[in-house]
This record gives sequence, C-alpha cells and structure tokens, in this order.
Amino acid sequence: MPNIIFQTPFLQFKSRRALLTAGAILALLALVAIAALNTTATPVSPIQIQIQGWVNNLKDEPLTAARHNAQRNLEAAGENAVPQLLVALRSNNPTQRRNVADVLSYIASPQATDALLQAMRNDPVPAVRRNAAYALGEIQDARALNELQKTAVADTSASVRGAAADSLARVRAVFAKRAGVNEQTIGAYAAALTQPETVYLTAKRDVWVSHDGGKTWRVLANALPSQATALAVSPTNAQELYSGVEGLGLFKSVDGGATWSAINDGLTLTPGARETIAALAIDPANANIVYAARGVWVGTNAVQYFPTGLARSVDGGATWTALNASVTDGRDGITQLAFRDGQLYALAGNRVLTLITPQ
Repeated sequence: MPNIIFQTPFLQFKSRRALLTAGAILALLALVAIAALNTTATPVSPIQIQIQGWVNNLKDEPLTAARHNAQRNLEAAGENAVPQLLVALRSNNPTQRRNVADVLSYIASPQATDALLQAMRNDPVPAVRRNAAYALGEIQDARALNELQKTAVADTSASVRGAAADSLARVRAVFAKRAGVNEQTIGAYAAALTQPETVYLTAKRDVWVSHDGGKTWRVLANALPSQATALAVSPTNAQELYSGVEGLGLFKSVDGGATWSAINDGLTLTPGARETIAALAIDPANANIVYAARGVWVGTNAVQYFPTGLARSVDGGATWTALNASVTDGRDGITQLAFRDGQLYALAGNRVLTLITPQ
C-alpha cells in the first residue's frame, strides 16, 4: 500500500519667493505628480486630495479620532476611494495595509478583488491576510472562491484560515438565497478554475449551476443519487466534476453535473456503515490525479464519525488506491483538502497537514 507522510508544520516644496509665475506653478505641480507616481495615486481633484489624506491616516496603529474619521469618510467615498486604497495596500507600512484591507471590506468593490487576493496569499503579516480574506467574503466575487478555499486549509495562521472559512460561509449563504435554496440543505459548492464565473452548488439531490458568478442559477433536478458531501471541479475542464455522495462513495460527471456515474473501483466500503467523502482535491498539474478523504458514520441512536483515511486515483477516478495514512490517532480526521503551489495540504481539526504524496 503506498505511503503518505504528514508533516505539521509619500514633498513639500518651500519657495523663498513671494510669488511664482503661473507657468512655474504648473511645472512644479507636474514634478510633484511624477515623483508621486510610484508611491501614491496622484490626486487630480479636491476629492482625491481629501481621499489621499484619509488614506494616510490609516497608518495610525490605535483607533485615533483621525483614523476613525478617515475610515468613515473612505467608506462614504466608496468606489472613488478604491484606486488610492489599492496603492496603499502595497505600502511598506503593515498597519496601513491592515487598515486598508479593513476599509475595503466595507466598500466591497469587485475592482479590489485581484489586489486583495494577492494580499491574502502573499502578505507576510497575518493580520493583513486575515483582513483581506474577510474583505473578499464581503465582495463575494466568484473569482476568489478557489483561493479562499486554499487559504482556509493551508495558511499558516489559524486566524487567517478562520477568516477565509467565514468568508466562504457568507458566500454560500448568498448563493443559497439567490438560488432559492434552503442553506441547510447545501452539501457542497465549487467554482471552476478555467471558467471562474461558473459555480456549482449541490442541495439534496439537485445540482445548481451558475455561469455569472452566482448571480443567477438553474437547477439540474435530482441529478445526484443522494446528498453530496464534497465537490471538486477539474482544473482543466469546467464540465468535469467529482462528488462524494452520502452512503454511495464517489461519483463523476463529464457534462457539467447533468449525469453522474459511480467511480468506486478499488474502494472498500464498510459494511453496516454510512460511507462519507469528507473532502476532494484535484492536482492542478495533472487533472487525472484526485485525492479523497474518506470516513464512515456508525451507529443508530448515537451516530459517530470515524475517518478512514485517504484514497488516490491517477486515472481520473477510474480506479482508486487506499493510502497508508495514519492521521487519525484518536484525534480529528481530515475534513478539507487543497493544493497550493503544487503541494497538497489537509485540515484535520485545527491542524494543517502537509501531505507528501506518492510519486
């Protein structure tokens, strides 16, 4: 049996002349604008000058009156403030970056999505990553779903992982409302990597599909044989889906969720137990390699969940091999899986596991 190893792991210009000619004044202003291009968004109107002042006040560590007023005024400025806020999100001042991400969560502008994704993924300060993750949940842009899912599993900070998970939950609630689905019946949802506006959501046996980032939905009624417990979309084909199905193992669709086929060859189902697939992950470097975290529910009155390890397919789900993964050791089993930078990570309770996968 193959082995899998877990490792926890901004010019003031002063002139001595009383007067400057109009031409000199214009030239001076041009120099100021050029010099500021690489550090601040150039104010070209009174409101933009005000906005820049408010953005500068976000450098205050404590919630001073100046910072509080700046945050309130920037929120009121809305979209007009976003360009200068995005420049400040790359500031060398971590306090300003953190507070900028916070303000962007109140404005909730989709034009901030890409910059917030970069901050959530790459900023060295956990508080900045955490606020960026929260802001993405307020914006609810489907383009952020995959990266939020990775962050919820793989970030080294528990507070960042928690913020990403909370954002995903808020997005799920919005999707449920727009689809007209009871949120409590949602089994799983996932966005396509190749077509980020394509999102799938399962509720009971129904598969809901959106091609506009979750704004509108259509239903594929009773497409699944049972409630889905996990869902993954191929990183190379938005029509190819994998799902864990309650009590029935793994299923695959190659037509965008309209029809499904069982793919359990090589998996041993536990007699007298309700088979569950807790999580799925597809290797972005090879869409034929799929990992599934498995478990069973046992009992009648007092039902208890027992994780049963990982399974791996290298042929797009046609066959599976159980991996020798002694991760349960009396503690929580794997509940989430995600690839990031070519590395497979798992979440087991509050533990982030780095999975060294078979070659």
